Amino acid sequence: MNDKKINILMWLIMLIMLGYFSYNQGWIFSDFKNLSTQEAKLLIDTDKDIVVIDVRSEDEYKKDCIEGAINIPFSKLTSSLAQIEKFKDNAILVYSERGTRSIESARLLSKEGFRVFNLKGGVVFWLRNGYLLKKN
Repeated sequence: MNDKKINILMWLIMLIMLGYFSYNQGWIFSDFKNLSTQEAKLLIDTDKDIVVIDVRSEDEYKKDCIEGAINIPFSKLTSSLAQIEKFKDNAILVYSERGTRSIESARLLSKEGFRVFNLKGGVVFWLRNGYLLKKN
């Protein structure tokens, strides 16, 4: 293989990796907004009708959660869509431990017609920025 073909292949691989990373971060092909912890806290404090969904496991949720959050584990989200259908007109903030499961949850919920926001960095960033969790 000559140098030109190797360079093209390397650039193609890097482009694919960038696309994959961007998709996993919810930056592309997403119909939801990622919020910083400060933006999420402001939304929780100002929107009295917001629905906060913790998509961590039941065990993680039982330990602690954001005040007022309901637990619908990511593994059960698809089967729980009927349960949250009543919140179609509300803003929904989803979060997980580090933000990975919540990105996938936000993607799923936005495809179902919900107005969704994702807490970027999840509980880890929430705590890192000085916000507290409610002990359950």
